[in-house]
Amino acid sequence: MRSLIKFVPAVAALALFATACHHDTQNPDQVRSVQGPQFTATQLKSAQDDAKAKGTNNGLVQPGAADLDAALNELANVSVFFAFDDSTLTPEAQAKLTKVADVLVKYPALTIQVQGNTDERGTEAYNLALGQRRADSARGYLTRLGVKDGQITTVSFGDEKPKAATHDEAAYQQNRRDDVVAK
Repeated sequence: MRSLIKFVPAVAALALFATACHHDTQNPDQVRSVQGPQFTATQLKSAQDDAKAKGTNNGLVQPGAADLDAALNELANVSVFFAFDDSTLTPEAQAKLTKVADVLVKYPALTIQVQGNTDERGTEAYNLALGQRRADSARGYLTRLGVKDGQITTVSFGDEKPKAATHDEAAYQQNRRDDVVAK
């Protein structure tokens, strides 16, 4: 009986060790969770926004978070504009997209969506096609600057999302655009 009492704790310890080893090999995320939570750029941005609103960081500040926050701010509210019935990038549009490319090359985990838009003139089908050509033009420019294709998606809204609601040339100029949206 005495030898059985010595044997049982040894078997239990061995079983615990085997279980711990099994968990490490089966779920590498568990090992990472010991070091602290890992966040995607979108999750980190959301957590930082929540923390700013509450006035606390809840332990979510990670190395490089300030740099990432600054990079995300550079991607906020970027719009490039086009001439009437055209999808050619202007020099001003290229300058803005070059800044976007710099951020995306530096942070390859970040993704964007380029949203092509048109003014209200033209048929629905024509405007959707023109908006797509505009979005594809920006995408092509960004990839030529070294942005990975997987970081960019495109969509055309045609004339469905006007920036300006009036029906004059000033409004049309504001509506002929691509919007860059961080995802």
